[in-house]
Amino acid sequence: MLSRSCPAAWKRGFSLYRRRLEEDESGEPVAVYDMERPDFTAADGEEGAVCWQPVQSWQTSGRLTSGERPGEPGEQPSGVLQGCLFSALEVSAFDRLQVGEELYEVRSVQHWPGHRKVLAQRIG
Repeated sequence: MLSRSCPAAWKRGFSLYRRRLEEDESGEPVAVYDMERPDFTAADGEEGAVCWQPVQSWQTSGRLTSGERPGEPGEQPSGVLQGCLFSALEVSAFDRLQVGEELYEVRSVQHWPGHRKVLAQRIG
C-alpha cells in the first residue's frame, strides 16, 4: 500500500525531464527533452524521493497483472511503476523520469486530496 509514511529507505531517487514543445523545420510541434539538465532531481531516501512500486492493475481488458516477471532474485518490475507524490512538484503526462538506470514516461497523473498518484511506463 502506498502511504505518506513510507520509510526513507524505500524512497528511490529520480530525475524529472519535462516535455517541451518546439517546432520542427516544417513548423509542426514536436516534443523535446533536455536530457543533459533535469528539471528536478531527488536522491535515494531524501525529501522529494518517491516509493515507486510495480502497478497492480494496468490492463483495461479486465486482466489483472502485477507488471512483474520472474527472475533470479525473485519478481522484477517489467516496465510500469506507480508512486504517490505528496509534494507540490509539477508533473504532467508525457514528462520523462529517470529512475535508477531506467527511463520512464509519465502516462497519467491522478489527483487525490493530499497527494497525486503517478503512473509511468518504461520506454526504450
